[in-house]
Amino acid sequence: MNANNKPHVMPAESEGPTQDRSFGVAISRAFDVLRCFTPERPLLGNGDIVRLTGLPKATVSRLTFTLEELGYLYRLVTIGKYRLGWGVLSLGYPLLTSMPLRQIARPAMHALAMQAKVNVNMGTLHVLDVVYVESVRFDETSITRPDIGATRELLTSSMGRALIWGMETARREALLNRARLAHPDVFKATKTKLDLARRSIVARGFCVSDGEMQVGLQAVSVPMRVAAHEEPIAFNCAVSKHQLRKGELEDDIGPKLVAMVRTLEHQFGVR
Repeated sequence: MNANNKPHVMPAESEGPTQDRSFGVAISRAFDVLRCFTPERPLLGNGDIVRLTGLPKATVSRLTFTLEELGYLYRLVTIGKYRLGWGVLSLGYPLLTSMPLRQIARPAMHALAMQAKVNVNMGTLHVLDVVYVESVRFDETSITRPDIGATRELLTSSMGRALIWGMETARREALLNRARLAHPDVFKATKTKLDLARRSIVARGFCVSDGEMQVGLQAVSVPMRVAAHEEPIAFNCAVSKHQLRKGELEDDIGPKLVAMVRTLEHQFGVR
């Protein structure tokens, strides 16, 4: 299931930090409200947010009023619902501009997208999800195209698995333990595919997924080697299954994506 489609309840992965007295519960709840808004749910009223978060109605009313005053929500008075405000977008700009890898990678991503006729994306880790930080589409007219800020589930996407196996051991084990505690059923169901991804990355440099995130959509993903203090990075190529020749994803597109990532590692000074 796409991360944007899953029911939004108080996230299990936040349960650990809330035990710390330094954890700001009010701030956490404000972000819970903002995360309710997705491409599938762009307009929400207070009642919708109460249902999605499980927060009390009075709490939600205070939070939406405050977020509206700060410019992170915009209220459509005629229908009594909110959408995200442009202030949310402004938060991401300093982060994106401070990531030089995006500028370095984009020409190579564009070249591969045009050559292989696929979408090429770069992603990193956000709690227990993958978040796209750069995206180049072969077909710019597609209404289902991915974009910067799109999220995918960590355990059920090839990019998520590539990110996991691209990490150093201690960090990977901590992340997997967190995922196991937060989503035990998903963790159990995907354990075999996670191991298959590891073996594929060791043997060929990439792993694949077939219709797990979206029926008929195939993807191949490659982790990028980064410095120990940097956030994990992975790249993928995604394409509709009906557009592929037999074996093309693993025999042609996968190796080309690996070659692109290795070139970027060299350009970025990673050995």
